[in-house]
Amino acid sequence: MKPFWQKQNGLVARRERMGYTFVAHWALGLLLFFIVPLVSSLVYAFSNARITEDGMQTTFVGLTHFDYILNVDATYVDNLTSSLGLIGYTLPLVLSLSLILAVVLNQQFAGRTLFRAIFALPIIIASSPIINLLSGSLVNAPIFNLTSSSTPGEYGGVIDFQSILQSLQLPDQINTMLGSLLGNVFSIIWSCGVQTILFLAGLQSIPAQLYEVSKIEGANKWEEFWMVTVPSLRHVITLVLIYTMIQLFTATDNPLMIQAFELLQDKQIYDQSSAMLWLYFGIVLAVMGLILGLYNRFCIRKWE
Repeated sequence: MKPFWQKQNGLVARRERMGYTFVAHWALGLLLFFIVPLVSSLVYAFSNARITEDGMQTTFVGLTHFDYILNVDATYVDNLTSSLGLIGYTLPLVLSLSLILAVVLNQQFAGRTLFRAIFALPIIIASSPIINLLSGSLVNAPIFNLTSSSTPGEYGGVIDFQSILQSLQLPDQINTMLGSLLGNVFSIIWSCGVQTILFLAGLQSIPAQLYEVSKIEGANKWEEFWMVTVPSLRHVITLVLIYTMIQLFTATDNPLMIQAFELLQDKQIYDQSSAMLWLYFGIVLAVMGLILGLYNRFCIRKWE
């Protein structure tokens, strides 16, 4: 096919022009609303950015802001550690839980369509104006709470994990860790909707002949799962890993994202907030590359 800048005639040329016409608005939006702000934020990270009567004024200062947030700011490093540590236990939980739910929903049982619709509700609600209507105190309050309500009439959670763990007389560090994990059960389940659907689509694409052959060879269900199901989902797992890591690293309750957006929106400090996010972006890319590299090295190559 000739390059678009060379003159072409006939039906092929008309179809190509129609294609360029359909993507022109997307390319324009990408340039104006993504590329330009992205480059501007990168410039702000290395400059002193101030709003004046003539617009945004920038003065290049090099790595000053990065040195400040790493060596002077008292909260950035802690928030960065918390944000990166979150991936350590949340990613395996979301990955394994969504895969288990997908396997269960892929079975033949009464009411399967209803249960599939229930697990799709988080996607529908979170991506629609419905989430803005759910603003009542009962809806926003956590279903699983670490501490009981101390104020009369105040909603304090359905399950008080703190009292349960204290009754077991475990060490305080273990109580804190288990309480944090149990307290996030609902949010973890809520964030498994897209992953469950992706795994479910992958399970339905696995040829039934593979399971028939495994049964002939005498494999049990456990061996079928690890020798047939999981290797067949290797590319879906890659997609789920990327999606889940992006979801966790950019979550609204991420402490580092909260800190950066408070500087950006509330205090209108564009330079330090840009430096925070760009440093975080670089570290996130490195962590994602490491995880995907290890997965490709020890899993995909073995399964293929």
